[in-house]
Amino acid sequence: MRIGEVAKLSGVSVRTIDYYTNAGLLAFERSEANYRLYPNNVLQTLERIQVLKKQRMSIVEIQEIICAGETPETEELIDEVINEFDQLQQKIVRLEEQLKDAPHHAKTQTGKALERKMAAITALLALLQ
Repeated sequence: MRIGEVAKLSGVSVRTIDYYTNAGLLAFERSEANYRLYPNNVLQTLERIQVLKKQRMSIVEIQEIICAGETPETEELIDEVINEFDQLQQKIVRLEEQLKDAPHHAKTQTGKALERKMAAITALLALLQ
């Protein structure tokens, strides 16, 4: 596909596609007329980039993920982890509301329990790096 077609199908501007291409995020070949031709999976790559950008990842971080060539299984696992984090954030908001009027000792106990859980989560995240 030529860049205009990719832009039309993906909803991403030609300028942004140029930026991603120059950053090494999108592969292409040259036609005999020297046009950039993108493979059919470019739309999936662009969608993936948009998802990663929504997670507030930098272009460098996105490059590392895309260049690592993660498998669909890894991507599914990442999606599951992101969904779980979203659910945890919602639970934290509800817990904060519940603890707003709770006695001091209840807040302290809850804080200590959360610290232990966060330490375990931090250890797991360290294994991913």
